[in-house]
Amino acid sequence: MNRWLLWMFLLCLPGPLWALDTEEIKSIPETAKVAHQYDDPLEAVARVPAFVTDSRIDQLIYYPCENCHTKGMVAPNDKVRTLELMHMEINLDHGKGRFWCTTCHDINQRNQLISLKKQRISFDQPYLLCGQCHFARQRDFFQGAHGKRKDNWFGPKKLTNCTECHDPHVPQIRARLPRKEPDPRLGLSIDNSDKHHRHQPWDQAKEEHKDEVHQ
Repeated sequence: MNRWLLWMFLLCLPGPLWALDTEEIKSIPETAKVAHQYDDPLEAVARVPAFVTDSRIDQLIYYPCENCHTKGMVAPNDKVRTLELMHMEINLDHGKGRFWCTTCHDINQRNQLISLKKQRISFDQPYLLCGQCHFARQRDFFQGAHGKRKDNWFGPKKLTNCTECHDPHVPQIRARLPRKEPDPRLGLSIDNSDKHHRHQPWDQAKEEHKDEVHQ
């Protein structure tokens, strides 16, 4: 009787639960809509633990971009095409064909990145740009669950920036073999004898307890 009532209840639902299209409910950048965009990109870090990152601008080969991308030298061009004069080494494999250079690079201010709401973002803050689509990863990055902390675990919080690990044009990290384990230090040998055993504080407490019992 109870089983029959359960089946009747399931049939009365708007649609069978198993008929949901899992591709439509995934919360990943490839299928989800763009997350809510702040009026100021820095609002994304207003309520997270304070942190710093190393400058990325100092590591960019072509920066400042405006050295070439000026109105008199290289005119803006939104057309998707094969680059033949400069940046030929860049292979854009990001967003499954949805992106072009000017999706992330400000066409009017070449020394800046730009958000989907046309907000300018520094090259030193790529986490603000990436977080527009990769919002779950951005949250984990701010809280220390994604990425890597630098320098120390006790002092000021310094995080590894997104583009230090991920190529922004081909962000997926390819599978690779793990690093080889370190070689053993020369001059050390394995000795399991008790004289080399480092007794722990709780071992000493056990010995003292034994002495008290025997007394």
